[in-house]
Amino acid sequence: MDTKRIYLAGLLACLVAGAGGLTGCVTDRGNSGGRIDVSATTEAELDSSKVLPASLIEFSDQASRRIVQDLVVLPRIRDDAGRVTVILGNIVNKTGIVSTSEFEVVTARLRNNLINSGAARGTLRFVERRARMQDLAAREGVASGQVLADPPDYDPATTYALNMDVYRISRGETHQYYMEVQLVHFASNEIVFSDRYDDKHSTKD
Repeated sequence: MDTKRIYLAGLLACLVAGAGGLTGCVTDRGNSGGRIDVSATTEAELDSSKVLPASLIEFSDQASRRIVQDLVVLPRIRDDAGRVTVILGNIVNKTGIVSTSEFEVVTARLRNNLINSGAARGTLRFVERRARMQDLAAREGVASGQVLADPPDYDPATTYALNMDVYRISRGETHQYYMEVQLVHFASNEIVFSDRYDDKHSTKD
């Protein structure tokens, strides 16, 4: 199939997918000057056994929407005085072939979506990891010559961790990924919110 036919086929797939509310359509650069929509999937990406980038983006947006819709009305969250604190927790990467930094894109997009959500803004507050802020303060000389006090400990009753687990199942040229994000209450270890996403594709032509 020549480049023009591939481009037209990809464009048709995108139009059909857009009508159905789906993402991750297959296309190539066409006449776009090399720019590709982030929701599109290229032939090169399909040839890789790694999780599709479009799926990572779709999952992060899906999970953030559900958090906004479901989390802010949970009795435990709703009844806490003031805002609750959310810390970006651990990523358990069991794929064996995908770097954890790729899955950090999901949590980063989750955080960004939630911070900019009007519904969550008055309920949730996200904090940066202490180690990162301490390293930055030391590098930039913040309060140079003084001993910086540690921030006060967060109240476990109103503090939650946003954790992510990712797994892979492969059979020959077919690869399936299972991604799950959970919000865990520090005081009780209770999982108060969970959302999952499955991505399956084949590298076979």
